[in-house]
Amino acid sequence: FLLAVGYTINGLELVRISVIDHKLQSVYETLVKPHAEILDYNTRWSGITEQHLKNCQVTIQDVQRRLLRLFNNKTILIGHSLESDLKAMKVRNITWIFVFITNVVYQIVHETIVDTSLVFPHARGRPFKRALKNLMSEHLHKIIQENGKNLIVLQRKQTDLYF
Repeated sequence: FLLAVGYTINGLELVRISVIDHKLQSVYETLVKPHAEILDYNTRWSGITEQHLKNCQVTIQDVQRRLLRLFNNKTILIGHSLESDLKAMKVRNITWIFVFITNVVYQIVHETIVDTSLVFPHARGRPFKRALKNLMSEHLHKIIQENGKNLIVLQRKQTDLYF
């Protein structure tokens, strides 16, 4: 999965999420209405503007419910700096993922997480991370993140780092 975030009065919040399957086909993509007032849509990176979210009614809880139906303990999660994405989705722990929906705790156990920030470590070590944009350019000679994100295209390109 891949997501885009915007800056709100409560910090970074999810504004768009995209999920592809093992055939690189989109299985879920939606805009997400942040809980708090948006200060900056982060349009340069997210591609999202105020107009995009004007009529959006999808909440983070809606996204969490959908992901629980899509993912199971055998799902391979692939992404870049996944802990940031999981935090934006209000997931608390990468190994034991707890999702809070209407005061009920759902648990998903993952042993198959592939994070490009760990697969391609920064030369200075943790906590430094290489930018996905730089990894794509260096290893695949592909330019990404111009004029906002097309998340599906970006995900497909990112999987090229593994296969």
